[in-house]
Amino acid sequence: MNLKIAEFLVGLVLICCGSSLVFHTKSCEHLLRKFLRSEIASTIIFSLGGIWFLGHVLTLGESDFGEYKYLFFFFFLTVISIALVKIRDFLSVRGTAVLTLLTANELLKAAYMEPYASRLILVTLVYAMIIAGMIFGGWPYKGRDFVDFLFAHPTRPDLFGLLTTSYGILTLTTIFW
Repeated sequence: MNLKIAEFLVGLVLICCGSSLVFHTKSCEHLLRKFLRSEIASTIIFSLGGIWFLGHVLTLGESDFGEYKYLFFFFFLTVISIALVKIRDFLSVRGTAVLTLLTANELLKAAYMEPYASRLILVTLVYAMIIAGMIFGGWPYKGRDFVDFLFAHPTRPDLFGLLTTSYGILTLTTIFW
């Protein structure tokens, strides 16, 4: 993926998410609260993250234990399958964390060896995504705590949405740097 395409897509996603928080606060709150424990969302998102991860396992080189990649593949396939059947609580948050970390990997690849000024805004966001992915992947109940914190005060969703939208606009402007 090209850096400019990555910046454009990330900017659009940030603007859409931020503006939906600003203009549709009640519907976003309902959607986020329902998402946390949704079995349909859990199955879809965790499966997508698992498939993407297993694709990475199949492309391991020899320096990355590539001679054991089929063993790793079947081991992680078993772990993913058991998680989908037995661990249903906050699985959508864990799946989102997996997708966030895998997306961060792709965005960092797009920014690799690009001029410093043009990649700074995107890479800053990507490192925040990595931290959030590790926190929510390890402690998925923190997703519920974050949603509770966000909607505890009526101005917080607007402020968070404005910050997200502003960062999206800033990311879109870096296309021209």
